Formats: sequence, structure tokens, C-alpha cells
Amino acid sequence: MNRSDPRCATPYIYSGELQIRPEVDAALAALKDKPYTAIPSWKNDGTWELWTVEGDGETQPCIISGPSTTYPSEADALAAGAAWIANLNSIPR
Repeated sequence: MNRSDPRCATPYIYSGELQIRPEVDAALAALKDKPYTAIPSWKNDGTWELWTVEGDGETQPCIISGPSTTYPSEADALAAGAAWIANLNSIPR
């Protein structure tokens, strides 16, 4: 992990007071080259979470959003991601 780590509570991570859940690391790795990804839920109940990223972190803020809901399958989560990006791209900037 480096000092430009985008995760919240970074000082607590460095001090060892906070551990990052494995699905957060998986989501961050997957989001490096695409705007959304589906990750198995931390609940281990067979559901999937949609994770999204907006901004590049250099010319605009990088905002990573974790799950606000879960989906019954990876395909459903990815379909929600496709709908999210289509809606995002339709907004005039």
C-alpha cells in the first residue's frame, strides 16, 4: 500500500488499527482499468456487490462507491453497472 491509497481511514490502516476487507482490495484492483466491477459480497451468501469509480484522481477527484445493494448474480450486478455507466454518460457535462 502506498501513501496515495484511495481508501478511507488510511492513517488507521497504516497504524494497524484497521484491516482492509479482502473484497475491498479486490474491488480496488478491478477498478484500476474499468469504471465498475462486480465482487462477491462480504456476507458470503452468494450475492454480488456493484462497485463503481468516477474521476481519475488527477484531473478530477476519484470517488469510489461500494455496495448500496446486493444482486443475486454477477451478471445482475454487471448489468446494473452497465446501466449506471450509460446513465452517467447521458448526463451533459
